[in-house]
Amino acid sequence: MRRAAAILVTLALCQAQSATRFGSWNKIRYRGGTYQAKVNPFDWNTTLTVEPDRITLLFNPNVTVHFKPSQVTSISYGQEAHRRVADVVALSAVLTPLALFGLLHVSKDHLVGIVYHTEDGKQAAVLLEVHKAHYWKVLQALKEVTDRPIDIKP
Repeated sequence: MRRAAAILVTLALCQAQSATRFGSWNKIRYRGGTYQAKVNPFDWNTTLTVEPDRITLLFNPNVTVHFKPSQVTSISYGQEAHRRVADVVALSAVLTPLALFGLLHVSKDHLVGIVYHTEDGKQAAVLLEVHKAHYWKVLQALKEVTDRPIDIKP
């Protein structure tokens, strides 16, 4: 009986570990970055999909962003995410109030920052607020497909 229980627990852990590798999450809010996506700041309708060969952000039906995991230069969490995305937005050639949306507010939300290079070599960044039930799975999935460490600093 104990052996069967141990085998079931081992299989469940293996399946749970493989399930967190990739996935799609829709309880995400776009807080700012280099994309000029018109989203309601109160909506949690942004969808992040992490696959082995591509990362996709769906802001609304008209704005979808795809990039390869190999293009990601950093993944950050918390206030470090806030700082890194704000640095990229400040360095971008086109500064608009929409690009700075949400970047000046200091909070204790679960923020995930992704900085990457676009196909034409420009640096881009997104700041996402992830629901508290999913932020760790999102960070682990991004870490696994990009082979980048998660930068967490207070």
